[in-house]
Amino acid sequence: MAPNMASESVKVVVRCRPLNEREKAMNCNMVISIDSSHCQCFIEKPGATEEPPKQFTFDGTYYISHSTEQIYNEIAYPLVEGVTEGYNGTIFAYGQTGSGKSFTMQGVLDPPSQRGIIPRAFEHIFETIQCAENTKFLVRASYLEIYKEEIRDLLGKETKQKMELKEHPERGVYVRDLSMHTVHSVGECERIMDQGWRNRSVGYTLMNKDSSRSHSIFTIHLEICSTDALLREYQEEIKKL
Repeated sequence: MAPNMASESVKVVVRCRPLNEREKAMNCNMVISIDSSHCQCFIEKPGATEEPPKQFTFDGTYYISHSTEQIYNEIAYPLVEGVTEGYNGTIFAYGQTGSGKSFTMQGVLDPPSQRGIIPRAFEHIFETIQCAENTKFLVRASYLEIYKEEIRDLLGKETKQKMELKEHPERGVYVRDLSMHTVHSVGECERIMDQGWRNRSVGYTLMNKDSSRSHSIFTIHLEICSTDALLREYQEEIKKL
């Protein structure tokens, strides 16, 4: 997670999931323990009772009992808040198939505490827009997939069409002709996210029968403009006339 602010930094956070049904059927044992107060993760070697566990320290550690709501409030909230102030921010979920990336990022409706980081970010952004004074916002969204080293627009008219990666001296790296969709509410954001999710490439694996088999990037583009600045610009144009 990396906010592009004055105090720019990258934070690495670990979340431990419970054993799944396949692992329980195989009589697997939990080998990970977490000390959240010190942001430490311990991994024990099965059968090596005299060997001390390997210890790792991160910027945040979350165990089975922790909810996505808590993770959002402690880790993602400051980053999304920075986005509403005009900074760039990225939340990157990394892990093997079945490790819980989709559960953390998209989440589930019930219980509400496990709603994902992405829908929570939608609510955060539109709550900020509703409370803002003398400011106009333009919110647009895009959704792409990288599968077998090919880029596809999950919200485009031709979702199977291969997209090109380009670089611009001012814009930086971007995907040519990637569709952008203007959204006005949380509901519209959730609708296009669901639409793109259904267009992803999936396949069966031992760990996950509906594995996405790809990487995806959901981007919210937020343009902010002060109405006072617009008024001054309009007044200057009137003077010229």
